[in-house]
Amino acid sequence: MSAESDPAVSVRFWGVRGSIPSPGPETTHYGANTSCLELRADNQILILDAGCGLRPLGLKLEEEFGANGFEATLLITHTHWDHIQGLPFCASAYRDSNRIRILTPPGRRAQILAALENQMQPMHFPVRFGALSAITALEELPAAGKSIGHVRIAATDLNHPEGCGGYRLDVDGVSVAFLPDHEPYHSSTLRDAASAGAKAAEKRLAAFIHRCDLLILDTQYDEAEYPMRRGWGHGCVADSVALAIAGEVRELVLFHHDPSHSDAKLAQILARAEELIREAGSSLLVRAAREGDEICLSPAPPSGTAGPVALSCS
Repeated sequence: MSAESDPAVSVRFWGVRGSIPSPGPETTHYGANTSCLELRADNQILILDAGCGLRPLGLKLEEEFGANGFEATLLITHTHWDHIQGLPFCASAYRDSNRIRILTPPGRRAQILAALENQMQPMHFPVRFGALSAITALEELPAAGKSIGHVRIAATDLNHPEGCGGYRLDVDGVSVAFLPDHEPYHSSTLRDAASAGAKAAEKRLAAFIHRCDLLILDTQYDEAEYPMRRGWGHGCVADSVALAIAGEVRELVLFHHDPSHSDAKLAQILARAEELIREAGSSLLVRAAREGDEICLSPAPPSGTAGPVALSCS
């Protein structure tokens, strides 16, 4: 990113895996922690999901702010372990000087609160949920969305067992969509997968992500693996590329990597995505989510001037 201007939005990946952490020599490049992203925009700190990637993020925030404390908003998508298991290990959540508000998808507050409390019951963990003194509120996102500063947050339902919320964040001409667990409606085991209802749901989702600068999307399987896992609530690379093209997004980030996928396997999936994009004649950009990477986004220049949305990665 040019030093001439700060980006409107920065997105840093702290956890990129699905299902279960997968440490080992074969996962060192892309990373082994489960779902967690940090988004900075308009002086706001937003955290997307609380998988075990939240532990190193919490340590980083402690180093950055120390006793001065900080304010952040944590957006939880759903309550499967890989999306909440990091919260009990987040050092920042135990410090009184910090203020962390949790937002849930519409209609999910009670379910998510119960899950967060249950995972910290004595049979599972030695410290109760109430010890997380930095958590100041747990609220539902209104159906119409909500603004935090200049950041506008909207949610949508995704196709995943027991439900999952996807989020879209718009700020200062930049948009990011986070759809961490989703199986395409037309490919799932739903009885109406080929029906008008499924087609309408696909169009609704494409409209939700329409012209996003960055789409972070569940791409757990390749095309050979997916048929054996149909109905598990996750997508494959061909469907991810198709949705991104249908939504006219600028860049697709393959996310929620399968714990069995080595760095070499993920490189193959990324290469397949690039091949599919070429075959479609699309200008879509694509990358595989990698822990530690930061993507910086700035608004597109005024109409009639040269230059794309600025993207950089560190």
